[in-house]
Amino acid sequence: MKKIFQRINNYKFTLITVGVILFLSLSSSEDINKPDFFDFKNSDKVIHFLMYAFLTLIYLMERTHFLKFRTQTKKTRWYFVLWIFLAGGIIEILQPILSDRNQDIWDFVANTSGIITAYLFFIILKTTTSIKFFRRDPSAQ
Repeated sequence: MKKIFQRINNYKFTLITVGVILFLSLSSSEDINKPDFFDFKNSDKVIHFLMYAFLTLIYLMERTHFLKFRTQTKKTRWYFVLWIFLAGGIIEILQPILSDRNQDIWDFVANTSGIITAYLFFIILKTTTSIKFFRRDPSAQ
């Protein structure tokens, strides 16, 4: 049980982000107040992109920090990013069943674009930055 709570604590921001995405994705569209700057055609695609990019980036940062930069990070990182991709697809399929929203392939494309963009951004940031968080720890090998 202690291990489960430790894992939840290690991924707390990822889990909070997943909860927010689930809430927003399955809520009635009339219940959500859109800010004025998102009041344009297909603005929901931008929101989908940003939500899934943020989720992927937060997850990758927590995962890298949790594993203390071991080589295992590189091997398992893609598996969990794939789970984010699949979860986005499943949510998109369940939307008409669980809420008044419709399925939209372009929402799924926006989700996937956000995931890929965040993953590439993370890799570039990790390899080019001097921020200690992203540098490989030589003692962890």
